[in-house]
Formats: sequence, structure tokens, C-alpha cells
Amino acid sequence: MKEVNLIIAAMNEEINALLELLDNNYEKIDIINEHGYRFFINEQDYILFKGKVGKANTAFFLGQLFLELKVKRVFNIGTSGGVNKSLNLYDVVIANKVGYHDVDVTMFDYELGQLPGEDLYFECDNEFIDSKKIDPKYSIRRGLILSGDVFVNKDKYRKTNIPKFKDCLCCEMESATIGQICHRNNIPFVIIRSISDIVTKDFDLDDNDNNVKTSSINSSLVLLELIK
Repeated sequence: MKEVNLIIAAMNEEINALLELLDNNYEKIDIINEHGYRFFINEQDYILFKGKVGKANTAFFLGQLFLELKVKRVFNIGTSGGVNKSLNLYDVVIANKVGYHDVDVTMFDYELGQLPGEDLYFECDNEFIDSKKIDPKYSIRRGLILSGDVFVNKDKYRKTNIPKFKDCLCCEMESATIGQICHRNNIPFVIIRSISDIVTKDFDLDDNDNNVKTSSINSSLVLLELIK
């Protein structure tokens, strides 16, 4: 079976942003009753899928794909809520590691965010990322991305454990699960997220569609920088 690179994005806006940048240089495929898009760059085979929202859905979906495909590397692209005060809308965060903010079994002497039998954080494919040159016109940050089964806004932020992770840059709902499942299967992974909202500020629903669209484009552009 030929190796493929798997690209996962959770929302239609994130999928469409990459497809538009590919300018119709892709083909539609179906695997496990899921619609995907296949394209080639530098003789590398890439398959783009719309993933699932949330941790359990993402884990199940990836498990299905890993049974059907020989996956070389997983890329997760999309949007995220900014946590670190230095971040602005549309900045791009490339994770060096991912973890959970909604896991707490500290009463059994595990660290906050750590699942029993698992590492606290799941390391991304930093060797691959460090080997690439990204155009300096993109505002890139490297650091920790946290995931949890909650959409975090200003009201919910202080009720979560996120403020306890001082090095967290941004948060969303899937990347830690992608990291965990890839780690279990010895498959390298890369997480690229662009900031569509700042979780410590009021969420503007009216501006959200435009923010998500612009952020989705930025994460796709940086993905193409990494794989060109």
C-alpha cells in the first residue's frame, strides 16, 4: 500500500479554503463512506478530509482512516481561539506539542491535563517543521495548543483549567486527540491553527464568519508553505 499524507480540517470553511488555494488541482475520492480530496505536491500524495468535532469523534474517525490507509504524516489545519496575550487575530500557531485542558486526575498524582498511561503532552513532528522555511510575511508562533470538549469564550475561560497552563498559546477541540492517536500509532503529526477569536475578549458573532474564513485561509497557506 502506498503511503499518503493525511490532512484533517474540522469545518467546511477550513476545507474550502484549502481547495480554493489548490485551484481545482485535486480529485474527489471516497473512503469509509467519507468524501475526501486527493492532490499531489512534489510527488507526495495528500488526502484532505473533513474531520469531526470533539475528542471522541476525532479519535474514532482517525482510527478508521488508519485502518484503511498507510499514513506517512498527519496534518491538522484550521482555526483556534487565542489565549496568549501576544496573539492577534489571523496569527498562525504551529504547535510544538499538544495537550488536554479538560482532563483532571490530579488526585491520583497525575499532572493536570495528563491521562493515566499517557504523556502529559504529545510532541509534534518538530524535526519536520524545523527543516522548512516559511515566508516571513506570515505571523507565526510556535508553542503549546490545548484541546477540550468545550468552545471557550470569555465567560467560560476562567472556569476552565486553561489559565493554569502558562505556556498555552491557543485552544480548540481536536488537536490533542490527533496527537494522542498519532502517538499511539507512531505516526508523525503537524498542527497548524490560525486565530479566529481571542478567548479573553468578547466574542463577536457578527464578525465570526469573516474571521473564520480569513483564519482558514491563513492556516492553509502555511500548510502549503510546509509541503511545497
